[in-house]
Amino acid sequence: MPKPLIKGFSVGVLILSFFLSGDPAMAYPNFTCAYEKDHNPPLDAEAELWFQEARALEKVRGVKNWRKIVWLYENAIAKDHWKAMHNLAGLYRTGWPGQPGVEQNTSKMLDLYERMVKLKVPLGYYNWAVIAENGRGVLKSDRMASSYMFQAAQLGSPLAQVRIGQYFAYELPRHKQDDDMAERYYRCAGAQDNPDAIEKTASFYDTAKENKPRSLFYYQRAASMGSSTGFGYLSGVFEAKPEPMYNFGYRPNRELYELYAELSAKLDADPKLRFPSLMKDHPLPAHPTQGFDAEHPDRRPEL
Repeated sequence: MPKPLIKGFSVGVLILSFFLSGDPAMAYPNFTCAYEKDHNPPLDAEAELWFQEARALEKVRGVKNWRKIVWLYENAIAKDHWKAMHNLAGLYRTGWPGQPGVEQNTSKMLDLYERMVKLKVPLGYYNWAVIAENGRGVLKSDRMASSYMFQAAQLGSPLAQVRIGQYFAYELPRHKQDDDMAERYYRCAGAQDNPDAIEKTASFYDTAKENKPRSLFYYQRAASMGSSTGFGYLSGVFEAKPEPMYNFGYRPNRELYELYAELSAKLDADPKLRFPSLMKDHPLPAHPTQGFDAEHPDRRPEL
């Protein structure tokens, strides 16, 4: 997996430009749920081997061989490996102080992000949106940032989709907030294989929709992909406490608590673990008052 870029982006201009001109209800474009996997360019097999070797070297404890890591990424990039572009750009963005092999280099970072955009990689559009909003190496431009963020969402970037959903759900004045439009973006992002986006979708259903079983459904989905946050919520929900906190209104369940606590401990010991059959093997019980879904109590949530 490529390493995440720093989050934190204001999409106010995007919403003003694309959604809130005139009558908001009439200004919304037709929503299309796009998935990132359908737009990502294919990866060369040999380049993928170099990329995976570089990632393994980055995870080595202690002194890292940054020269070799950069060399491996550069070889993969020569074959248009966009994940390698993203990760090497991240290294140039921060540098590695005191270690030879990779220095902070904003120009090289921008070149790699631009190359990702030319390849029409959704993550590339998202990256460019973030640096344009922050003014990192380019002229700070909310309008440019907004345009790239919207294009990223249209190409299926789950990070861009949750960011736009966040704006509709939380950042407008209360009388202009639109949870229905927000939900479209969150559900689209939550159906993809990005644990961070899935966690944010879970949080949306918890706070904005107060739909506890659907929120826990997404936390369980995140957990199946190796999210410690997801397991934290799952074990917390079913843990027995004198005054339960974070239980989402579920009844304590010792068996489920021990299950999720055990899986969480395994994940702590080996962060590479994934649990693809978790949702199938351990379907969540119905919520005491909201059933399987606050809007459809008798129907289990579906992506």
